[in-house]
Formats: sequence, structure tokens, C-alpha cells
Amino acid sequence: MPPETSVQRPTTLFQAIFNAIDAVARRVVDYMPLGRGIRGVMSSAGEDLISWDHVREIAVASLELQKQKPEAIRAEAVEEYQQMLLDAQGQVAGYTGLVATGLPQEVEVFTQENWIDANIASFRFLFNPISEKYIRMLEELETEQAGAAGRGARRVARAVLSVQIGIIMGYMARNVLGQFDLSIPEPERGGRLYVVETNIRRIEDDLGVNPREFRQWITLHEVTHSFEFHCNDWLRDYLASSMHEYLDTIDWRGIARPDFFKKMRTNRASVPRDDALQAGGLINIISTPEQRAVLARLQAVMSVLEGYSNHVMDGVGEHLLPSYEVMKQRFDRRRESKSSAERLFQRLIGINLKLQQYKVGQAFVDAVVAQTGIDYLNKVWGKAENMPTMEEVNDPASWVARIQLPRIH
Repeated sequence: MPPETSVQRPTTLFQAIFNAIDAVARRVVDYMPLGRGIRGVMSSAGEDLISWDHVREIAVASLELQKQKPEAIRAEAVEEYQQMLLDAQGQVAGYTGLVATGLPQEVEVFTQENWIDANIASFRFLFNPISEKYIRMLEELETEQAGAAGRGARRVARAVLSVQIGIIMGYMARNVLGQFDLSIPEPERGGRLYVVETNIRRIEDDLGVNPREFRQWITLHEVTHSFEFHCNDWLRDYLASSMHEYLDTIDWRGIARPDFFKKMRTNRASVPRDDALQAGGLINIISTPEQRAVLARLQAVMSVLEGYSNHVMDGVGEHLLPSYEVMKQRFDRRRESKSSAERLFQRLIGINLKLQQYKVGQAFVDAVVAQTGIDYLNKVWGKAENMPTMEEVNDPASWVARIQLPRIH
């Protein structure tokens, strides 16, 4: 009779979770680079809350999920974008009346991997200030949970966050068309304007639109963002500090608690079904009142930013681009026709919040311009206090009334 063997059981809930995720990663590791990246962060050791080397590895590996291999960027395309930049700057200045200095002097034409590399620095800048604080919390947890359990909690938290951020960055790299980058980690550089040419070419083919006009349209949108941030000296710092404040309220320690999933269900159930924050991403899965307040403020700012750019695209585009209406209709129809799986993923990572910002924000901007004109709307860029609340974004007349109120001395 063979000797009796014992089965090694996980000592903690965190080790059980880690083992389960690791088992899945082992199954996919031989089939795709993404699996190897996930396996790598699961097996690595480190003190940081997020392993940025593995974030990049996972993000780049996720590019292999594409059905078609992106083509190389043509030198002529890079030159065309530079002329489009100058044209768009003149059009935006003429339509909005905004006076901006320090605008980007070039369009940086990226591959998807270029975009990941350019944005890793911004992601690190946002997360690193809070990393040390939460590492200390996890160290305290190690003491509270007799060492091994606490170390397991830290390992799980590090792996989950690194994989999550890597997958989000990879998804965005495959879908972003253009970006105005605030260069928050290096403000002295000023803002940078990117286009991801490989994605633009794919969408242009899918939609069957005029290639030059589609690129001019994307450039116009990002140039408008550059005006929004360069016509004042407070918005960049306001947005960065609000994002840091939001991240600082996330209960990373709660993720390592045994009652995490129960608390997650309770908090999500407390959010009204029609609340836009219901669509927040995985990082916002434990939602406190403090978080919701900061996120609402961020949502209001982002809605105005996106809505303003869309309004300018409409105001300028319909006169500048002959195929503008057809192009816009096809683009909007494509956005609405995402598969159920992709819409679910967008909901989980919070991308659908950005799609809501386009709609809600443009409705606000269009209504204010119709009532008062764009010069009056431009008061939103004057100071932080002039930004609408989320309630005012949904009720533009209330914002107009508040800004019109005479000061009481």
C-alpha cells in the first residue's frame, strides 16, 4: 500500500487567491506573451506597491491580442500632421477667442508601444506619492496578521494592481487615437500632443472615411485640449492635485482584508443605479463618500474639457472638413456598436465614464453657448471656482445663473 501523502493547503485566504490566479496564468503562459507577463509579476518579489517594469511588460504583451499587426509609420504622415497642427491652432483660436501661450510645437506620431512608454511616467507620477503610505499600512497588516498572512496580502495587492494597470494601459494603447499630455511629471516641458497613427489608420479603414480629413479631425480635438490648459495657469495643478487626492482616498488596505468582497458588494449596492459613478473602474471598487466627492469634482472638470473640445470640433469641423457630418455619424455609430464583452470591460476599467463625459459635457457646453455665447462660456477657464459642479453640468442654466450673480461686498 503506497504511503499516505498530505496535500499542502494554503494558509490564508490571500494565498488561496494568489494560487488560483497563478494557476490560471500557468495555463495561458505557453499560449500568449500576456500570460507570461502576468506569470512574471505573480512570481516576482518587490517592495513597491506597483511593479512598473511588469506593468509595461503586460501592457506591451497585450498588444499581441490584436487581430492585425500594425504597419510601420510613414514619414509623409509625420510631415502632414505638422501642417495640420498649425491649421488647427489657427482655427481654434479664431473660433474660441482663447489666447494661449506655450502651445505644443509639434505632433508626436506614435506607435502603440510608443504611447505606453510615454504614459508610464504619468501613471507612476500619480501612484508613487501614495505608494509609501500604503506600503507602511501593509507592513502594519503583516504584524496584525502574524507575518505570513500579511506578506501574502502584500503580494496579492502588488500582483493585482500591477496586472490591472498593465491591462488597462494595453487596452488604451490599442484604442487611443490622439492625446494632449499635460506632462504632469515634467511641467517645465509644457504639454505634448500625440497621435497613435497605427490606431488612426485602423479606424480610418474600418469607417471608410477620408484619411486626411479624419486626421485633421483628431488633431483639431487635441489642439483644443491644448488651448484649454494653456490659456490659464491653474487648471493643470488643479487636475493633478484632485487626481492625487482621489487616489489617496482609495482603501488599498481594505483590498487586503478578509471582508473585502463583502464590503465591495455592500458599497456598490449603496450607489444609486442612475449614478454615473456606478460605472467606476476596478480601482474604485471600494467607494467611500470621500472618494465619490472627489470623483464627482473630477468628472465635472473632465466633462467640460471633453464637451468643449467636441463643441469646437462641431463648430470648426463642419466648415473646415467637407465630409465632417458623414465622418462624425460613422464614428459615433462605431462607438455605440461595441460588443457586449467590450462594453463590460470598458465599464470595469472606467473607460465608459469618458464616453459619458463627451455626451454630458457637450450638452452643457452647447446649452451655455446657445444661451450666452462662447465668450461667456470661456469664463470656466478663468479660475477653479468658475468650474461647474456635476449638478451644474446636468443643469447648465444653474451654472449661468451662478456665474452671473453680482459679488456682495
